Amino acid sequence: MRITNLRATPIAVPLKKRSPSEAQKYLQSVLVEVFTDEGIVGIGESHAALGADVTKLILESVKGLILHEDPTDVEVLKKRLYAACSLTHLHIHAANWALSGIDMALWDIVGKASRKPLHEIWGGAFRRRIEYYGAISRTNPKNIAEQAKELLDEGFKTLYLKVGFDPEEDLECVRAIREVASTYDRRIEIRVDANQAWSPGEAIRIINKMARFDLELVDQPTLMYDLEGLARVRKAVGVPIASHESSWTFYNVLNIIRYGAADVIHIDPRFDAGFMGARISAGIAEAAGLPVLTHEWAMLGVSTAAYMQLIASTPNFTLANQGGCRSLADDVIKGGPLRLREGHLDLPEGPGIGVELDPEKVERYGRLYDETFKGKGFSKEDATVYQLMAYRSFFRS
Repeated sequence: MRITNLRATPIAVPLKKRSPSEAQKYLQSVLVEVFTDEGIVGIGESHAALGADVTKLILESVKGLILHEDPTDVEVLKKRLYAACSLTHLHIHAANWALSGIDMALWDIVGKASRKPLHEIWGGAFRRRIEYYGAISRTNPKNIAEQAKELLDEGFKTLYLKVGFDPEEDLECVRAIREVASTYDRRIEIRVDANQAWSPGEAIRIINKMARFDLELVDQPTLMYDLEGLARVRKAVGVPIASHESSWTFYNVLNIIRYGAADVIHIDPRFDAGFMGARISAGIAEAAGLPVLTHEWAMLGVSTAAYMQLIASTPNFTLANQGGCRSLADDVIKGGPLRLREGHLDLPEGPGIGVELDPEKVERYGRLYDETFKGKGFSKEDATVYQLMAYRSFFRS
């Protein structure tokens, strides 16, 4: 079997508006289709982290490197793509947000050629229902409490909130969630994400104040590069610490463990050398006795289905994951958006990643992208301060 073509299609899919703070109207992404001489077509998704126009250009620029090659040589082709994009002198995830769609499509071909879902290719399923957390948009304590109630009524057992703004307001927001959660007759976990907003000293002081609200974990409280500082925080607080920005690749995961800097590790194939890189990261964490969870920011059902194959086939994905397509008003996969039930999605059992594209929806949302965003360069609808992560303190009034 040989690769005959690659097609990259930018799309814009409508999002639901769930809180007053949500300004983003569309999820921009680039669909990837890899065609073969045996009629098997692998599908993938490249998140438009660099803008969909730029992402498409990157994908089209490397097409010649994979044409006429065996699509089952996934790792060989991936390393070739990295080398061609000069990632040895930049960083492994500089262009991987674009290239990850090819990696996904190639694995989809491997599964389809074998007539098996990827979780079977990767060793079997440890779980067939994948748990997700309910994400709360950062607003005010009253609205946050309302969002928490809505999510808990839908069946979520873990709630997530961005922090790292004003410390007293952060505490009031977490208090509001715990007060709502206390009215339910099931165990409710609360996790918060500071996105590198605090110095080690600030993190210790604020997390110790938050500890009375029985947090499941605090995500990336300090600067991603300061592993000694992150380890210092972990040793000084009674709440588990998760690394995200500090553990983007398996090289980083190894260092997190060397420093004893985290209790939980985030995994995302878009950063981490594709799906095999993510599996390596999870394996390193497993050897250290640590659980992992996915970072699934801004995904359509294509990526979510592929990530479910990873979660199912990897033993230490034991916590609620990010994602679940809850914010999508529609999708480009057959059958429409994946349906969460009590905070869970069922593992797709079809071959490859387990889902197929709906051609009519692809055409519709490709046209919507062209009409709304094409040719406008890097277009980002939502530029709220929390997305500045480590720079957030520079912009506090």
